[in-house]
Amino acid sequence: MTGLQMAFAIVLTILAIILIVVISLQKNREANASGITGSSSAEMNDSNFFDKTGAHAKDDTLAKSTKILGVIFMAVALACVLCILFVK
Repeated sequence: MTGLQMAFAIVLTILAIILIVVISLQKNREANASGITGSSSAEMNDSNFFDKTGAHAKDDTLAKSTKILGVIFMAVALACVLCILFVK
C-alpha cells in the first residue's frame, strides 16, 4: 500500500466516523409521522413554538451537513479508486 493510498484510507475512515455521528444526531423522522397515523405525541403538546423552530433549524443544519459529507465521502472514495487504478 502506497503512502497516497494510506492517506486516502485514513481520510475515508475519518469521514465515515463523522458521517455516522452526524446521522446519529438527527431526529427520528418516524416520530414526526405520528400525526399522519392518528396517534398523539405528548412531546409535541408540551413544547412551545420557539422550541420547534430551534429544533427545526438544527435538523436542517444536520441534514445539510449529511448531504455535504456524503458528497465529499463519495468524491474521496472515487479519487481513491482512480488512484489505485492509475497510479502505480
